[in-house]
Amino acid sequence: MVTIWPSVCKSTQDMHGYVARILLRTTFKNGVLKGLRLVSSHTHQWIQPTGYKTGIHVYNSLSKQKNELVLPKGKYLSWYGCGPTVYDSSHIGHASNYVRYDIIRRILQDFFGLNVCYMMGVTDIDDKIIKRSNELDKEFTAITSFYEREFFQEMSALNILQPSLISRVTDYIPEIVAFISRIIQRGHAYKGTDGSVYFDVARFGVYYKFIPQQEHAQADAKGKKSVEDFALWKVVKPGEPYWESPWGPGRPGWHIECSAMASRVFGSTIDIHSGGIDLMFPHHENELAQSCSYHGVPQWANYWFHTGFLYQSFDSEKMSKSLKNTISVAELLKTYTANQFRMFCMLTHYRNNIEFNSEKMAKAVSLDSKIGSFLQQCDAYVKGQIVGGNISEAETMAMLAENEESFLGHLRDDFHTPLAMEVLFDLISTVNTNLRKADADCRSPGVIAAVQLYVKTMCQKLGFQKKGLKVHDNMSQDSDSMKLREVLDNTVKFRHNVRQFALNQQLPRIDFDNQREYKKCRQNLFLPLLQECDNLRSQLSNCQIRIQDHSGFSSWEFDDTKNNAERAESDPDITGEKSNVLNSSSQGTSAKEVASKSQNDQGQQKSKLTSTDKHSSDSDRTSA
Repeated sequence: MVTIWPSVCKSTQDMHGYVARILLRTTFKNGVLKGLRLVSSHTHQWIQPTGYKTGIHVYNSLSKQKNELVLPKGKYLSWYGCGPTVYDSSHIGHASNYVRYDIIRRILQDFFGLNVCYMMGVTDIDDKIIKRSNELDKEFTAITSFYEREFFQEMSALNILQPSLISRVTDYIPEIVAFISRIIQRGHAYKGTDGSVYFDVARFGVYYKFIPQQEHAQADAKGKKSVEDFALWKVVKPGEPYWESPWGPGRPGWHIECSAMASRVFGSTIDIHSGGIDLMFPHHENELAQSCSYHGVPQWANYWFHTGFLYQSFDSEKMSKSLKNTISVAELLKTYTANQFRMFCMLTHYRNNIEFNSEKMAKAVSLDSKIGSFLQQCDAYVKGQIVGGNISEAETMAMLAENEESFLGHLRDDFHTPLAMEVLFDLISTVNTNLRKADADCRSPGVIAAVQLYVKTMCQKLGFQKKGLKVHDNMSQDSDSMKLREVLDNTVKFRHNVRQFALNQQLPRIDFDNQREYKKCRQNLFLPLLQECDNLRSQLSNCQIRIQDHSGFSSWEFDDTKNNAERAESDPDITGEKSNVLNSSSQGTSAKEVASKSQNDQGQQKSKLTSTDKHSSDSDRTSA
């Protein structure tokens, strides 16, 4: 009999059994699971990667134990994280998830020197988005654009690093269709009687890697072979947005999007895949199955991370929009700072559920204030404003070295921030006690400066803002910046579509007597469109916004090379070109752009086409 943790349990130590209870929504009564029987799971052999041994041990939901984090490509780490479904405002349950992963990302990068490429997938088409669009009588793109922009503004307000790459489902429809087609070719998917395409779990044969295998009661499969099978492509319903496919008009299923987007960028192997514990089953189980099928590999992502969920004291359920028990991020930041909420998140291990209440937040506020007060005390002591202080230089430096070793040791042990912070506060308490002693004969300002720098550095590396800096005060400025980026995204996309039409649209040849007449007519029709495209690029170039045309897409970037050139003329010490480039897409770099760039000819990518070069090439192609 499988042991299921009782409902009062708020720990995810036994994540395997606990997730089965929470996610499968079963009824536990007198030790019997009603409607579902858990049977012994298959033994799935986790494959240990070979390569750079980081010395960090992480809990891997796939192996269900701690494994050393080993990276096949040296210190490079690929990481895909499931992002938001942008149909409504984010709440602090979402925020706790992203803050915790931001802490882990910072630990990997700033404490252990790994080169982390973090990709976030944004779901901008699904049932909830369509429902919200119908409720508000707005285009679904208006809904998703607004809430995506709001999401990243709030993440910025919480001092969460922007993803290295951002991918949106609607930008990847061709890749998703191709992904599904290959799975069908491998015999692991089929078109159901309702017109949708489903993954064939039984045919694939390797499933239930995250939870024990289920034995389902007999139920109507509704167009598919088995209730276990899940949708890869959903047939269109009246009034829904849709895309064309070999199986008819429709849209992607929820699970396929992450697999297709992550595979497009990272290929057949990902180092880390992450999400909330509620995504472990069925979402991540389905991702894993379809990705292994597509790539023909036994293991797709090497390490799977899952955070516990946030709940309020009066409610044992996770915070969820559907349960209407949420507190928005905007509401949170009216009362608490980003530092205080980050401290709150750090005091609970990332895999454990986290209880939100005023008492726990008061503790976080107190500890955050303690750090600020300590740094001020150190500063005053170093400046001679505190006369006393019995500081032994040798003892304090030895204590500092021991503290750092212990601190890093806890971070290496599955990012155990509660214990790491406990060690840090022990140091603060001890030094504070010594600073308050009246003996002024043993002053060591250099040692206290070293302690101050150490504490400040540890906190900054963990994502705490400098004291006195309130990130959310700048949200209006961030909002304007994001709106500008969104306008530029849409403008460049529109220009690209017009340009592709002018370059590729063919005219019926039956109305022309010869090739010369055909070319002349085509030039007369389409050349003005290309000239306007070129004019737009020149006008934006004057605003230091550079547009580059690639095979299949166009991108933009802020470019200050003109300013640098002007400075170089007036400053003889500047000998080389320096540029500060902010990449396109609303936040971070477009994942699809990066993936496409990596697969295009390197010579083409290295060349920086000037507007004059491109104008001539576009005009010439109209006569082709």
